[in-house]
Amino acid sequence: MNTQTHVLLAAAVLAKPDQPARNTAVIAGSLVPDLAIYTLFVWSKIAGIAERTVWSELYYQPPWSDAVTIGNSAPIYLLFLVVGLTATTWFRPASLLTYFALAALIHLATDFPVHVDDAHAHFWPVSEWRFRSPVSYWNPNHNGNWFAFFEIAIGILLSFVLWRRFHAVWVRALLVLAVIAYLGPPLYFGVLAGL
Repeated sequence: MNTQTHVLLAAAVLAKPDQPARNTAVIAGSLVPDLAIYTLFVWSKIAGIAERTVWSELYYQPPWSDAVTIGNSAPIYLLFLVVGLTATTWFRPASLLTYFALAALIHLATDFPVHVDDAHAHFWPVSEWRFRSPVSYWNPNHNGNWFAFFEIAIGILLSFVLWRRFHAVWVRALLVLAVIAYLGPPLYFGVLAGL
């Protein structure tokens, strides 16, 4: 799924008004699994590497593939969750680790069924196995066009839920930006990447 959908979903499930520390942990947890991918993208732009090379070669090679694997490891986030839940009884801020881990696990759970050739090793370091879904969130050869409409609908619905929950102007402005961001990948990869 697109990153903004992960953020919106984790926020809809876990975020609460007037709890900025918790909400920051939720947003961070929903972003961290994609951090290596964004780092690769920015680095490739600075280095002047062609899009085709980035997504057909570099993404699948170390160190990038290793960083993506570590960032998408369910056992790591389950360990964080156990530590957070255990430590919360003695150390109150440990609950932030719990929300971070839960948000990351929501990210992984929603990525699991929508990756084909770019599937993650979600069970690393226990296993290198990857579930190669028949549905891709982006690839039109694997129903990516249809899934994109579904994801946009989910994103708009989640934005509406969060709009009703949060009344701060800056939060609502971010929700508008999240909805607008659904136009970004189709425009970038469909129009601008061809320039």
